[in-house]
Amino acid sequence: MYNLIGFTLILGILYTVRNILGVSIDFYFDEVALLIVLGGTLATTVISFPPLYLKKLFFAPFAMLKSGRPNTIESIDVLVRASSQEGASKASVRPLLNNKKIDPFLKEGIELLLLGLERQEFKSILTERIYRARQREEEIVTLFRRLAKYPPAFGLVGTVLGLVNLMRSVGAGADAAQIGLNMALALTATLYGLGFSNFVLAPISEHFLQKAEDQKVFRELLLEGLLMIHDQKSALTVQEMLNSYLDPKQRIDILGIHYNESA
Repeated sequence: MYNLIGFTLILGILYTVRNILGVSIDFYFDEVALLIVLGGTLATTVISFPPLYLKKLFFAPFAMLKSGRPNTIESIDVLVRASSQEGASKASVRPLLNNKKIDPFLKEGIELLLLGLERQEFKSILTERIYRARQREEEIVTLFRRLAKYPPAFGLVGTVLGLVNLMRSVGAGADAAQIGLNMALALTATLYGLGFSNFVLAPISEHFLQKAEDQKVFRELLLEGLLMIHDQKSALTVQEMLNSYLDPKQRIDILGIHYNESA
């Protein structure tokens, strides 16, 4: 939801700038420039990407609005409590499979843990899944980064077309007022292209890049906890190791040992 705040802030800044300049919103509207920038970007997207990627591009903004950070503290709590049970590698983690709120990667790890795989095999499989998940999540980042280069280019195309029209009007004997108006409309296309690329597409790309990085660190935390359960480490070891992934002010004391960073 904080993404909406950011986009609203952008609109607020643009609105404030327009008021400072003292011009009407109609002054910045040109249907030809809008058609060239948005239509050209859409057409290039359809040409460049297969249908599967087009679907990802369409649904990505909606996913961005409802996505949140991983619930790290809750996952640490689950892992520590599982490790505190006798026979932590098997019996204590089996009930977690019935928890519908559990993270999907943690659920996969528990399922593999119950298969009784050797430690190295267990680690290799989950490490590969972390890598492949990161690869899939970065696909959408790459798509939006590639897409962001098109609107400025089409904005330039619109500006050139506008300038051609301007030169024709000059040749036809247009007065200074008409020339100035045509020049402003020609530059509107560049404004649209730069705005769409830098205010919409680029921020979406950066959002998904940060989300992919957060998910990678989160899954590494889960892998570390699952490996310690596999090795039947003590709950204290699990808690303190996983606390390393948290900011010192966020570290938790599930076992009631009065954890204190300054101690």
